[in-house]
Amino acid sequence: MRKLVLILFSLFSLSTSGQDKACLNFKTGKFKYVDASYADWHITRTLSEQIETNTATGLVIHNDIKWTSACEFTLTCSKVSQPKYKHAIGKVFKVVIIETSKQGYTCILMHNDIQPNNMQFEMVRMD
Repeated sequence: MRKLVLILFSLFSLSTSGQDKACLNFKTGKFKYVDASYADWHITRTLSEQIETNTATGLVIHNDIKWTSACEFTLTCSKVSQPKYKHAIGKVFKVVIIETSKQGYTCILMHNDIQPNNMQFEMVRMD
């Protein structure tokens, strides 16, 4: 029984460390949403900032990014290009990457006072 528990623990550790390493591939870059509903949004991410641009409306959202683990980060809205969205400034959004592939990742945007429900998105790399 002890051997079985040790084997299962080892397999779980290997699978999560592999996922963590894969998440590191998405710390920087240019991304877009797979969902056609968000086709006008493009994301540019550096180690310190994420900029989200809606090419249809011209809305640009600047977020400070802080990685809390290999597969989790927070976005703090620091600037918006349109005054009607200024209520988002200072708000913190937590994102958890739950799955990765060569082309992109799937993540969950955790609920907060602006976003009442968790939302799941699939992102693909553009660069």
